[in-house]
Amino acid sequence: MDTQYTNALTPDILAGMDKSPFSSIDIAAMSDEARELVREQEEYLHQYPVTALWRQATVGSLTRRGGVVSSGRSGGQVVNSSGELVAFSLVGDEVTYPDGSVATIVSGSGSSISSNGKGYALVGSVLSNGDEIISTPQDIAVLCCHAGETMPDDFLIVVAR
Repeated sequence: MDTQYTNALTPDILAGMDKSPFSSIDIAAMSDEARELVREQEEYLHQYPVTALWRQATVGSLTRRGGVVSSGRSGGQVVNSSGELVAFSLVGDEVTYPDGSVATIVSGSGSSISSNGKGYALVGSVLSNGDEIISTPQDIAVLCCHAGETMPDDFLIVVAR
C-alpha cells in the first residue's frame, strides 16, 4: 500500500519549507533579477511562515470511513509514494467504498486553484455522504496559508450538488 500523507504541519515539514530549493551554485548561475526574486521570496517566507497546509487529493486518497478516491478528472498527474503517476481529483470526482457504494467529492480548493472551472479535491474535502478525505498518496502538491493570509471564501465550502 502507498504511504499516505495528511495535512499535519509537523516540525520536519516546516523545516523543509524553510529550506531553499536552490543551491548556492544554482543561485550564482542566476541573473541578478532572478537572485533578487529568490531573496525577496525567502524574506517573505521568513516574515510570514506557513501556518496551515492542504494536500491535493489524488486517485488513491483515503477517507475517514474507508473509501478510496477512484476518479481524477483534472487532467493533471503527480508521482505518488510508490513512484506511479496518479491523477489529481476535482470536486465532482468519486470515492468508492468496500461495499460498492459511491460518494461524490463536494468541496475543495474553490477559486484558489481550479481546473475546468472546478476546485481541486483536498485532504479535508467533504463528500456527498458526509465523509471526509483524510490522506493522499502524494506529498508534492500542497496549498499553503501563510501568517496574515486567509483562504478564499469558497475554500472547502460545499458546492451545489
